[in-house]
Amino acid sequence: MKIGIISDTHDQRIKILEAIDIFNERKVELVIHCGDWVAPFTAARFSTLMCPIKGVFGNNDGDKVRHRERNDFIEYYDDKMELEIGGRKLVATHGHISGMAEDLVRSGKYDAVFSGHNHIAHLKIEGKTLWLNPGTLVDETNDKTKGMSIAIYDTENNNAEIIKLG
Repeated sequence: MKIGIISDTHDQRIKILEAIDIFNERKVELVIHCGDWVAPFTAARFSTLMCPIKGVFGNNDGDKVRHRERNDFIEYYDDKMELEIGGRKLVATHGHISGMAEDLVRSGKYDAVFSGHNHIAHLKIEGKTLWLNPGTLVDETNDKTKGMSIAIYDTENNNAEIIKLG
């Protein structure tokens, strides 16, 4: 199963639509958002996805109640979301809770850990666990963090592709 992974969209409405187009073209069957959606009205743009979307909240998603009320097509979780899909144990978190993502990776309980927060895309393997940060839709966070990206994870081979956006 192909799963779209996205994080730190920070109200980047046009880039959200670009990411959705890629997910729809690649026929992903689920999208996981690793937090920092920011405004509930911007998250509504995900309604054009041709698959379900689930996600966690980050440190910039203040009005969680309004997110849930306005976007009932999104399955929201607070700090951590555990799933079993395609025989894989998966977990998503935003990454803002100190040490949580690292602890989830080191636990060895999951085939894949998805996190965001620092806006830096990375794909690492630690033991049997794949650790994926899809990056951000913000084009420049600071001098060291530039570039926008999303990812597609494949449960079949427990691997992912980071996709740079223009």
